[in-house]
Amino acid sequence: MIGWRIIKTGIAVAICIWIAQLLNFEYPFYSAIAAVIAMQATIEGSMKTGFNRMKGTLVGAVTGYVFALAAVNSPWWTGLGLIVTMTIVKFMKWQEAMSIASIVFISISVQLTGKPLDYAVNRIIDTALGIIIAYLVNRLVFPPRYHKETEKSFQDARHHVIRLYKTAFRALLDVQIKVEEGELDKLIEDLEEAKAFVALVQKDPASKKSGEVQFYERYVNPLTRLDQMKMTVEQMIHLRQVWNFPISSKLHTDLVQVFNRSYSFLSLITNPSEYSAVGAYEGTREILEKVRIRVIKDRDTTYAGPNKQFILELLDWIEKLLEATSGCLRLSQ
Repeated sequence: MIGWRIIKTGIAVAICIWIAQLLNFEYPFYSAIAAVIAMQATIEGSMKTGFNRMKGTLVGAVTGYVFALAAVNSPWWTGLGLIVTMTIVKFMKWQEAMSIASIVFISISVQLTGKPLDYAVNRIIDTALGIIIAYLVNRLVFPPRYHKETEKSFQDARHHVIRLYKTAFRALLDVQIKVEEGELDKLIEDLEEAKAFVALVQKDPASKKSGEVQFYERYVNPLTRLDQMKMTVEQMIHLRQVWNFPISSKLHTDLVQVFNRSYSFLSLITNPSEYSAVGAYEGTREILEKVRIRVIKDRDTTYAGPNKQFILELLDWIEKLLEATSGCLRLSQ
């Protein structure tokens, strides 16, 4: 599917060339290139990239003009001018503009026709036109809004956590069940995608208007809790590799009860309207504590068997998952 950024880039380039032709610009190419580079995923990104390109263009144009005035037709003279140009950029701490400053300098200093001043001024005007058009198109034509995409990525990650938790827990109850290879990597990818969208939302001017506290409550804190849930699932998958089968029937019954309660509670993160307040959380915590006490008191290991330490570790991780789930549900109220 073609994204809006691609479409807007084409629109910006077309407008640049059209305006450049109306104003009889000699090289519309430079405006079009500036528009392509300045068209970023966010409005802030367009401003930052455009600003860096403009700084580089100004430095390169000025040094290119000065060195062209000497009319020294020598590659060593051009090399010296490039060193000067890059030194100025470094001194100004404009490292992001280093490449474009060098390119503009070279294009001016080695061009053999026309007046150097006209060429330098035209490059500045060409670049400014492309940057302005790209910024306006990005802001006015279907401006980037990543809130919906972020919410969708969060929901995908929630569903993936729930599904993987179910499989990982069942794998501890049944030797025939295993987590498919790559499932954990897919969950990590989902979370990375959500983090990327959150970073884009944070750059959106609309998010800044809503306030930093609201932004953290809506995006950053839930993402942190999803990451905590992922850690629990990851540890459960690792436990499966050292888990000893079979387990006692009593332990199996208790763990099934823990699974049913914790899974039902975790599932509420996809539909917070069904959240039954503290009851579900406290009920699950109570079952966890009963199983933990039984494991600790199991002196002859008839209940926990050789998995005693692993079970205690499992219960600790499930408790962390419950805390993260509770946090998500409170924020969604």
